[in-house]
Amino acid sequence: MTFLPYSARNKDLQDNLERHIYGEVTYEEKGSTIKVAGTESNDEEVMVMNVGGSHFKLKKDTDAEVFLIASSSDTTMKAAILTIPVDKQRRWPEDEGGIQHPTDEEFALHFSDKLAHLTKNKFAVGEKGEFEVKGDAVYIRAKKIIFDGELHVTKLIKTPQVTTGPESPPSFEGNKQEAKKSSGGGGGSQPTQIELDFGNAE
Repeated sequence: MTFLPYSARNKDLQDNLERHIYGEVTYEEKGSTIKVAGTESNDEEVMVMNVGGSHFKLKKDTDAEVFLIASSSDTTMKAAILTIPVDKQRRWPEDEGGIQHPTDEEFALHFSDKLAHLTKNKFAVGEKGEFEVKGDAVYIRAKKIIFDGELHVTKLIKTPQVTTGPESPPSFEGNKQEAKKSSGGGGGSQPTQIELDFGNAE
């Protein structure tokens, strides 16, 4: 049941996409919801879409856009897509991209053909910070470290104990893409996007 007038309900059903302003995100027992401020409607509270496992939470009433995918005027049939504030979005060069801090365009995991670059020197890996970079210091909180090669130190080594004896690290296999599916001998390559577009032009 809805208390919106007929014109508002009808608009929702026709547009399917609504533009709102960020209000406040709340984490429920399962998932999260957001209160949004409408441009020409009352405030609404809807479910947040977690797309690709990427999510963020901004301060209450941040000036950022939220888009609602609406199948009806009922808020239980709507889902929110959050966007980073437009004045905080990183300017990615051509053929490059990555993941950025939601309110700091200078802090990002930036991918290019040259390298994967975490742009600020403050990050950690592991539940207990097993590997941490903090400014110009690096901390390794591990019981065992194995170098498969030479270790070069340009200044000072401090250690209470030194022993000798070689030990190689175990083999490593990184994550890979899923294999491409075969065409099955039936019929050549897949059509390009341009071919699909021209095919639908008639």
